[in-house]
Amino acid sequence: MKDKRNIVSLNYAVREKENNEDDATRLARLNERFKREGKPELKKLDDLPKDYQEPDPYLDETVNIALDLAKLEKARPAEQPAPVK
Repeated sequence: MKDKRNIVSLNYAVREKENNEDDATRLARLNERFKREGKPELKKLDDLPKDYQEPDPYLDETVNIALDLAKLEKARPAEQPAPVK
């Protein structure tokens, strides 16, 4: 999709064809995801709920890292501050 081209065709028919291909690919990916989640498949992209948010693997991994850090911090005893003179 975005990776394969960095330019947009000036020819309307070609641009429309590329957009339709991108939409078909996105719809297929969404339907695969919905099928894994046990949700009904979509017939077109317009059927996608307005509040739908695609999964964000970077955010998910960031949360996992933060939770791991919190567990490590909780398991380690608190250090006493150095005495002030």
